[in-house]
Amino acid sequence: MPEQHSLEQPLPEQPERLTLAQFTLEQQAVITHQQSHARVRAVAGSGKTTTLVERVIYLLRQGTPAQRLLVVMYNKAAREDFVSKLQHRASQIQATEGLQLALPDVRTFHSLGHRLTQTFCRWGALEPRKLQQEEWMVDRLTRQALTLLAAEQGQEVQAWLEEDALDAFKDFCTLVKSGLSDADLVFEAVDATATQSHFPQAFEQLEALLKEQRLMFFDDLLWRPLKLLAKQPELLTRLQGFLDYLIVDEYQDINEVQQALIKALAGDAQVMVVGDLDQCIYEWRGARPEYMLRRFQQDFKQVQDYPLTHTFRFGHSLALAANQVIRHNTERPEQITLAVEKASPTYLSQGQGSAWLLKQLATWQAAHPQKKAAILVRSWSQSLDVQLELLKNHQPFQLARQAHFIFNRPQIRGLLAYARLAIHSQAGIKINYQHPDAQQDFYQLLSFPTLYLTEPERQGLLQGRILSEPALIAAIDNLPKGKRHRVNQRLELLENLAKHAKKLKPADFIQLTLRETDALEKIRKASPSKESGNEALRLIEGLKRYAEKSTTSDLGEWVNALELARQEGAASQTTDATAEQLVILTVHSAKGLEWDWVGVYGLNEGDFPYTSGFSRLSPAEEEAERRLFYVAITRAKHWLVLAQSENSNHPSRFLEEAALADASKFAELIHQPPLQPKQTKVSIKVHNPKLLTQYWQAVSPLPPPKLVAYD
Repeated sequence: MPEQHSLEQPLPEQPERLTLAQFTLEQQAVITHQQSHARVRAVAGSGKTTTLVERVIYLLRQGTPAQRLLVVMYNKAAREDFVSKLQHRASQIQATEGLQLALPDVRTFHSLGHRLTQTFCRWGALEPRKLQQEEWMVDRLTRQALTLLAAEQGQEVQAWLEEDALDAFKDFCTLVKSGLSDADLVFEAVDATATQSHFPQAFEQLEALLKEQRLMFFDDLLWRPLKLLAKQPELLTRLQGFLDYLIVDEYQDINEVQQALIKALAGDAQVMVVGDLDQCIYEWRGARPEYMLRRFQQDFKQVQDYPLTHTFRFGHSLALAANQVIRHNTERPEQITLAVEKASPTYLSQGQGSAWLLKQLATWQAAHPQKKAAILVRSWSQSLDVQLELLKNHQPFQLARQAHFIFNRPQIRGLLAYARLAIHSQAGIKINYQHPDAQQDFYQLLSFPTLYLTEPERQGLLQGRILSEPALIAAIDNLPKGKRHRVNQRLELLENLAKHAKKLKPADFIQLTLRETDALEKIRKASPSKESGNEALRLIEGLKRYAEKSTTSDLGEWVNALELARQEGAASQTTDATAEQLVILTVHSAKGLEWDWVGVYGLNEGDFPYTSGFSRLSPAEEEAERRLFYVAITRAKHWLVLAQSENSNHPSRFLEEAALADASKFAELIHQPPLQPKQTKVSIKVHNPKLLTQYWQAVSPLPPPKLVAYD
């Protein structure tokens, strides 16, 4: 078979003439595509960016005017990376050939939407509005809309304004604006809870507020002009006819408004879309596998398909494991991932527990101190075991989001605040509420679980507590009757917990606090979605497990040890996902990135794939979870380590599907010298003989070994 070249590597510093022969045959076909629209199915690590850069260069060499070519990237970071590589390639050509190429426009979807919005405003078809991107301003306007709706309906608004509830509503607004359907139709299609029934009306209230104040949010950059085009399609004739070629990257992630934008801009231009359906994981913001699987062909008719099947990122073992998993999905094309001929091996390992996982990491880091490593989780609650184990071992790490440092999670902060206040409230001890730590603990006491207090009410109680006992009583008396009763109950509860603080072990104290506050049930009722509720409950369960393993029975010692760990961990935190030391992040945040060593933690049935309670996954939900797992494992370059939680007796179905032992064993056979005649007659038992034979035939000219399925 022809030698494959790793074109994902940085281009040489010295000017060098790059020829088509240095690309794989599959890449060459994409670069030189001629007629019709094109759909490029590019597997993880296939060098698609380098291929697309060369496609642009090819079109420019063929005489295409730069202004007749448009490249659309999914986000700003991808755009900047593409522009940098395109400029570098153009500089090489100028240095080696003396040819200066004018380069085309490279845009993100939202920058195109912004330009389209400005055009429609200039035509008088759309009302000009000021863009508001500051998060605090978005929150202020959203809270204002919810407050107005609650007043109209005679509802208590505070439950709608809780942080998780507010985030859930903002996510709903983003989902509505990812498509062209009305808010009530979108709401009917989502798995909503009773606490979210106000969402469609609140969306309309927010839209009215934005219109009144002539403001718009980031999502409106696409939504407003595309909604206008849906109502006034005659405007299309004034937009089209300016392009000959349109190239769209990360096509598997697009949503309805982005698809509508592509159709609006294309006109008679030739469209090439590039993506990997197996990496479609942003369905919560409107992405759907069907766009790449069917809709592109339905909308653009004459379509030529091109595969980019060779990965330069990882070796045969991981390619085999990834293929074995994703083959269980039916909503995908028949395509496998192949490691290039000279790929370095990727080592696979599987075990259980955070301590085991970190032991594997430590062994690897001792031999590879300068290499990058990451631990990926399905949801942030799964990272609790890993974070606590790292803190216990004094190992530094970074988080993709600082808010998900375990000691910043409201449930953990709340339970530890109860413990500290109870310890300090024992007989004969008076808490100094002038101290910021004591103030923060009292604030947490008023917040977890929710008492449905407004922020001004919480601050008023806190100020009263700081001033004096009479001032606190006065602040309580100013509350409405129901809230006054709940606050007094909470303070009485603290007195009761203080009586038990010296006698109870850490795990027993947490259990008592949860029972007396009825926290678990209140979380279930108040959570804006089933998933956010389960996430909170799993965090609490994780802290309980950690407390049960404590080597000290003294609550004060346990809390002090956690406080020292918190301070040490907080001091080392950054949010740089590309930092040199270990990074922890969710799979959703990891897409598009790669590391030398990758651990995936929390591979338990019910956690990954995620299920809510005793509910079963629908076929579409299961396939979505499997794509997420596929993205997780294909972030690794040299080592992939998969781990269940230590308390789990139910391994994820994806572990069995990946069949790591088969993948590793078969990869060794590929790297070995040709099998002797006697060896080819020996049957090797594997889980997927058909797939492994297909893989062998694609990467080796030699006859495959004899494979049989396990009974």
